[in-house]
Amino acid sequence: MEKTQATAYALGLTPEREFSAAYMDLRNLRGLLQKEPDCADNTVISAVWDILIEQRYSEQRMSQLLYRECAKVLAAVGSGSSDQSISRMALQMQIQAASTCKEYASIEASGGLGLLPFDVCLPEHPAPFSGFAPSIKWENLLKLAEVQGTPVFSGRSAVMKSSGDNQIFAVKILRKGEDPNSLHMEGRWMDMLQHDALKCEVRFDCPRPYTISGHVVFRIVGLPEEAPDNLHEECYAMGYHAHSDYFVYPNDDRVDKRSSAFDLLEIMGRNSYILGRLAGQGVVHDAPIPLFHNRVQATRRTDEGIYEWRRFGRLDRWLDSCRYPNFGLSGLRDFEHFQLIKPGRDSFYWAIGSHFMSVLLVLGSWFRAQEPELCGLDEKGNPVDARHLFDPEFFEQAIMECFSHYYSGFTGKIFQGEINLHLTELVESMINEMGVDNHMFEFMRVVDQEILEDEEFRKYLVKCGMAPEKAHSIEKNKEDIPLTTGPHLGNFNGAISLPEIIEWSAMAAGCCIAAKSLGDRWSL
Repeated sequence: MEKTQATAYALGLTPEREFSAAYMDLRNLRGLLQKEPDCADNTVISAVWDILIEQRYSEQRMSQLLYRECAKVLAAVGSGSSDQSISRMALQMQIQAASTCKEYASIEASGGLGLLPFDVCLPEHPAPFSGFAPSIKWENLLKLAEVQGTPVFSGRSAVMKSSGDNQIFAVKILRKGEDPNSLHMEGRWMDMLQHDALKCEVRFDCPRPYTISGHVVFRIVGLPEEAPDNLHEECYAMGYHAHSDYFVYPNDDRVDKRSSAFDLLEIMGRNSYILGRLAGQGVVHDAPIPLFHNRVQATRRTDEGIYEWRRFGRLDRWLDSCRYPNFGLSGLRDFEHFQLIKPGRDSFYWAIGSHFMSVLLVLGSWFRAQEPELCGLDEKGNPVDARHLFDPEFFEQAIMECFSHYYSGFTGKIFQGEINLHLTELVESMINEMGVDNHMFEFMRVVDQEILEDEEFRKYLVKCGMAPEKAHSIEKNKEDIPLTTGPHLGNFNGAISLPEIIEWSAMAAGCCIAAKSLGDRWSL
């Protein structure tokens, strides 16, 4: 009876089927096949496949929900059917849809694979900050930490040489308005990941938190004069010892700090492996680089402007986001961004997709770092064209290196080409969009101006590149103000101009998750 019902749903999914009716049929079919995957046959699989591959309802506003039901149907059959020919057919069709469809059909086809669960034994999450932080004088802290060099402030962090070979000591101080729990979590995650770092098959120099009577967070008394002026009034801080390579980045644009092509492959491949290895255990870094849809509206948006790639929105200041990635020569960094996520959830799939998107962006920024001054608009106001800085063949090699290492760390297996990665097409699109600064402007809306005090408003305009004299001449709260803050990927409040990196990142995420979830079934 149920098999007959599944076939009836499928036969009703004709091109003439009205959208809402097709959606309800697919939803009912998905519910049935998740309980009884053996109800599926060739007719069912083909009908669902046709909707996905033809992207039949893409003009409908809610098409993403319908494509999600299609993907879940194929995933349920591919992972659950006892008929290997039907299971193989469903998986192959979903893989093909993930690698060939566009926009919402693409990420939902990939998401069907990305939502497949697998068993992990999640560690216990670190306990939150208790609220108590012991006080310590700045001079005593440096003495007890066995500091040997003069502290140098970089933003809110003071970095100095420490005793031992190639060791530094860093003090990260809380900014105004921030929660000390973020510093506490960073230190506790450092503690938790010490063992993983030691067992890791590749180099991962995990920093070691400095504690006072067991407390990671402390309050500093008597900060030096050179400390920045935007720090928390209570001077909450945390310290850590790390390898001197901790602040060596793969895409540094300073002449004496730039990585060679060989070093780029090594650093990016190794960190991709570490990210994948931890994520495969449910330990996910949620910000390999800071990604924003819209920084200028961050103070009034409930999502703080943080990028949600599945929505295909414009990506704010992509080169700025890549400037200081949370991975480098020594391994991963900024541990407060770790969280525990159980596989099989949307949030897990989205986080893995963000990993791949971050890697693609950093690789692209490495080419631009060879001539960082070649950026923005030329003297005539035209977009700078820096495409000659990119080497397509090496770009493909670098992406493949990172993907294969991530896949290996995540699954514990070697990638066997189970899915067509379409690297040539991806790289061509990335070079054409990342190499020409077509999207340089954003607008500071009146509603965003009203939130800021006058002095904050002027400082923000100057920070965005406006001349101080012009910033002080503008009347606040009168009209939207254009700012030249790019390059961005897409126009202000518009869609991303490089959807290919989202589609590819979704596909890569789905591939890794499916390979780990399905085991031998994945490589049928």
